[in-house]
Amino acid sequence: MAGSLVNHVRTAALLLFAAEFWKRLAVGLKVLFATIRMLLCRLAKRQRLPGPAQNDCCIQLPPDIYKRADPLLYAQYYLMAQGLAVTWDNPDIDIFDGAAPVTGALQPSRTYRVRVRVWNGSYDAPAVGVGVALSYLSFGAQTVSRPIANLAVNLGAKGTIDCPAYAEFSWTTPATGGHYCLQAQLSWGDDANPGNNLGQKNVNIAEMRSSAKFSFSVRNEASVVRRFQIEADCYGLPKLQPCTPPRGQGRDERTDTPQPRLAESKARWAKALEEQAYGRFPVPDDWSVRIVPRTLSLQPRQITEITVEIEPRDAAFRGSRAFNVHVFTIGESGSRTMTGGVTLIATKG
Repeated sequence: MAGSLVNHVRTAALLLFAAEFWKRLAVGLKVLFATIRMLLCRLAKRQRLPGPAQNDCCIQLPPDIYKRADPLLYAQYYLMAQGLAVTWDNPDIDIFDGAAPVTGALQPSRTYRVRVRVWNGSYDAPAVGVGVALSYLSFGAQTVSRPIANLAVNLGAKGTIDCPAYAEFSWTTPATGGHYCLQAQLSWGDDANPGNNLGQKNVNIAEMRSSAKFSFSVRNEASVVRRFQIEADCYGLPKLQPCTPPRGQGRDERTDTPQPRLAESKARWAKALEEQAYGRFPVPDDWSVRIVPRTLSLQPRQITEITVEIEPRDAAFRGSRAFNVHVFTIGESGSRTMTGGVTLIATKG
């Protein structure tokens, strides 16, 4: 009798254990299936959304929420890379002796005032504390840069009262006088286009007697032998257009409404490429420009002098004329990359 009771109790316990086991198994499977379904949903959503670019933030904000500033100045290397002709007489870098703008050679051990003008390519995003670093190089292409000073400016959005902004420096020239190349480098942590942040002012003026004679240095800053090619043109900055465009310009032809900003910007770039493309401003036939040498190879860190002689073919010429001399490196495939240049101004009284 006792043994039978024990057996009944044991059987009941086994049944209760089995019921609990299957209950727990059902709960576990339910949780597992829910987890798998959640993972599949996340995977499907991730496949539908475009993945972030390699250097982008993981959070993708719509363009109407997130605006980026674009500090810039007249940047020769960037403009040339877009196919535009350039001058090395930078309109955004000015040198003053007191209140008077400087023309001609700089005097040794003399303090000048340098003003850098900074623009913003964004209509929506200001930039507080844009870094402006000023440095100078000896006259030429790819010569060694020497720092002068660093400042910061508060830049408003395009079209506001705080755009452009100005950074003013005091610079005492070295004890050796002559011509120097000034460089202004902008820095901004979240720049929409960091390619347009380096501007250079490199100008030399000489009086013509029989001819105007110039010289400047070219240095190979690479660790391998490089080939260089040098050529001249007569590009100059075009005259500024009126702020109010002519009737119909800058408007949609179909609806006669103002163009969206992006469309207007693309139209301006297309117009600039049509009218100011590199190669459209050759040296005119009534001038002679002699560059020695025009092509050369330099060893690593080697530096050499380039001489340029400019003269008018018309002996009765009076006045001045600007010539841009550009230095290119030549790749193994024959491709060319601009590495510097100077603007030379020949004058005759």
